[in-house]
Amino acid sequence: MIDSHCHLTDPFYEGGESVIKNMKADGLEAVVTVGYDLATSEECARIAAGHDGVYATAGLHPSEIKDEGDAEKVIRLLSLPKVVALGEIGLDYHWQDVPRDVQKRVFEAQLDAACACGVPVVIHSRDCDGDMLSIMKAWNGRLPRGAVMHCFSSSAEIAKEYVRMGLYISFAGPVTFKNAKRGDAIRTVPDELLLAETDSPYLTPVPHRGERNYPSYVRYVIGKLAEERGTDFDTVERLTADNAKRFYGIS
Repeated sequence: MIDSHCHLTDPFYEGGESVIKNMKADGLEAVVTVGYDLATSEECARIAAGHDGVYATAGLHPSEIKDEGDAEKVIRLLSLPKVVALGEIGLDYHWQDVPRDVQKRVFEAQLDAACACGVPVVIHSRDCDGDMLSIMKAWNGRLPRGAVMHCFSSSAEIAKEYVRMGLYISFAGPVTFKNAKRGDAIRTVPDELLLAETDSPYLTPVPHRGERNYPSYVRYVIGKLAEERGTDFDTVERLTADNAKRFYGIS
């Protein structure tokens, strides 16, 4: 299994060593630890550099924009070994803590950087479908390594729009929740654009909901995807792992 999006820099993991040490026993081939500001992006790069099977991303999350200049510092990290993508970046209108015009400006500046650096993009999108669709349509075909809509939570209709643009769609723990109603969206995504993630330590899937999340719990997400798509666990495990390798350019 590959957890295509987790946060090993969270203090809960105490540096991530225990998670990494148990990867093989937990059935994890690889994990991608995702940065969301300058400090976590630097730490993700450090963790990945020191461990086999661990890869990093660097990005400035829309809710973490305190100094727009941090985006340039984050972008410099893309040249480091095992930093495989720019992200997570995007828009978040849920908390209203960063003005929308600032979010959009920083987001598009980072998309520019992805074009220049030739890296894939990990996109955070929350309560902003209209603006996000508009931006991604404007950038359609311009990102040389494409993008993934991380922790997808929108409708099947929105998923179809992204699929038409060739974007990957990644699902996390919420698809296992009793009231999730994500089956149509899950079935909309073609095999070659489907990813699985935990977003751990957040969004813990059933049957561990209410506890802290771990990268190994991606198995429950994969299981739910298999159920909704009318196939078996092994099939979805293989295709999501192969897709993660292709998207991130990892072996």
